[in-house]
Amino acid sequence: MVKAYYNAPALDKGLDIIELLALSSEPMTQAQIASHLNKTVNEIYRMLNTLKERGYLSFNEKTDQYYLSYKLLTLVSSFNPTKTLIEKALPAMKEIAAKTNYSVHLSIYTAGKLLVLAQQDSPSPFNYHVAVGSTFDLLETSSGRVLLTFQSEQERKRRLERRKLFIKISKHSRISNTKIKEIEKQYTKKTIHKIKKDGCEIVKSLQIEGVTNISYPIYDNSCYAVAALTTPFIKKIYEKINVRETAKILKTYSEKLSKDLGYRC
Repeated sequence: MVKAYYNAPALDKGLDIIELLALSSEPMTQAQIASHLNKTVNEIYRMLNTLKERGYLSFNEKTDQYYLSYKLLTLVSSFNPTKTLIEKALPAMKEIAAKTNYSVHLSIYTAGKLLVLAQQDSPSPFNYHVAVGSTFDLLETSSGRVLLTFQSEQERKRRLERRKLFIKISKHSRISNTKIKEIEKQYTKKTIHKIKKDGCEIVKSLQIEGVTNISYPIYDNSCYAVAALTTPFIKKIYEKINVRETAKILKTYSEKLSKDLGYRC
């Protein structure tokens, strides 16, 4: 289903500022914000004032620096769509782990990165565990590539641009610049086409040798992926279940979860 995309430059500008300050470890001046966003000071002047007047930003008059206020946190506490996602996903994840004897984790896109929202360990004594709250480069993981692929072309482009911006301003990256470029080269139009055709990604991990990632998208009523369910498959000698069977189970539950979230497209 193809959806129209309408530009809202002012809204984009405001969200850019909020996302930038959310990831910045320190307050920033108007000039610094403009520089990071490749804008002029005049372009963001009114937006900064509006966000400050609406209570989203705080301003230190002594240093001329802006930083996020607690208003966003207050809004999130009153309405949190991720809470609904987690509540619906956890029972499914427990069943997946019980049926496959493998762990499974739930991830979403946020501020140019992949965020792990929930993790269900395998009942097996041998576990591959991904810590809740961990963030990864979007192109470094199957979850990230799946989330990117099942978006509109415009949204995919926007997220990739955000990714580059936040890699640039991040002071603590686990990946070298050389590795980042290698990862980028692997996410091609051919890759996107294959993931779309398969409806998932089943591929050897770019991070851990011996692991095959099985990742399926979770949709909501927007008709685009809002999350990804991923099982890191490691062949166990005593286990009879294979990658294909594990993927089939993951597919069944990802489709059910999507329907529970209102996906009817």
